[in-house]
Amino acid sequence: MIKRRIKQIPAVSRAATGLVPFWEKWLQGGTDLLFPPSCPVCGTSPLPAGHAICHRCLQEVSFIQSPLCLSCGREMGDSAGSDHLCGPCLRKPPPYSSAQGLAHYQEPVSSLLHRLKYQGDTSVLSALREIIGGWDSLSLQEQDRIIPVPLHVSRLRQRGFNQSLVLAKLIFPNQRDLIQIDTLARIRQTIPQTGLDGIARRKNLHQAFIVRFPERVRGRKIVLVDDVFTTGTTVAECSRMLLRAGAAEVRVLTLARVRE
Repeated sequence: MIKRRIKQIPAVSRAATGLVPFWEKWLQGGTDLLFPPSCPVCGTSPLPAGHAICHRCLQEVSFIQSPLCLSCGREMGDSAGSDHLCGPCLRKPPPYSSAQGLAHYQEPVSSLLHRLKYQGDTSVLSALREIIGGWDSLSLQEQDRIIPVPLHVSRLRQRGFNQSLVLAKLIFPNQRDLIQIDTLARIRQTIPQTGLDGIARRKNLHQAFIVRFPERVRGRKIVLVDDVFTTGTTVAECSRMLLRAGAAEVRVLTLARVRE
C-alpha cells in the first residue's frame, strides 16, 4: 500500500519534461532505493543506475536508417545507396519538405507509445526519453517554430494531454521556447485513422485543422511534431494549412514510423 501511494506522486512525468523541483528529485531518489524501478517493457528489476529501460529492451528498438527518401523519409530498398527521392515523391511531392522518424513502430516503441497515448501512462516517458537520447534530429534557428499536431478539444479533455506536445518537449528539451501549442488547432473531431484507406483518410481530415494565428508562422520554418507516421495524411494536411498561412517551409518529425 505504501509503495502504491508513493508511486502516485507525479514526479515521473515531470522528470521526463524537466520540470521536477529539487525536493521531488530527492524524494524520487529515496523511493528508488526502497523500491528499485523496473523496466516498463519487460519488468526487469533493478535497472542499472541512470537508466529507465533495460539494456535488452533498448537493444530491441529498431531505429530508422539510411538510405531514406529525402522528402517523405521512407526507407529505400538499396542498403548500399545514398539518400534520394523515392518514386512517389518524384511524381507527386508532399506538401512538407522533409519527414524524419527515429524508430520503427514496433516493440518496444509501439507499446510505450500506446500506453502513453491510450492509457495515460506517463511512467513510460523516462524510457521514451532514453530511447530518444541525443537524437540530433534537426538544426533549428531562433526564428523557427515547433508545432505539435493538435488534438480536438474533446479528445484533449478525455486524455488530459497531447502526446505530440509531450514528445516535442522530450525531443527538444533545450528549445521549448520555440514550441507553440495553440497556433495550429483541430476544429473538427474526426474518427480514428486506423483502418481507413488513403482516400478515406484524406476525406476524414478535410477542413479539420486551422491556423489560428497566421502571423506566428508567416515566413518561418516550421517543425511539425507527431507521435507516429503511418501514411502521412495527418501531417500532410497540417502542412498544407501552415503553408497556406504563409509558412516558408514545414519539416515533419515523428518519434515512430510504421513499416511500409
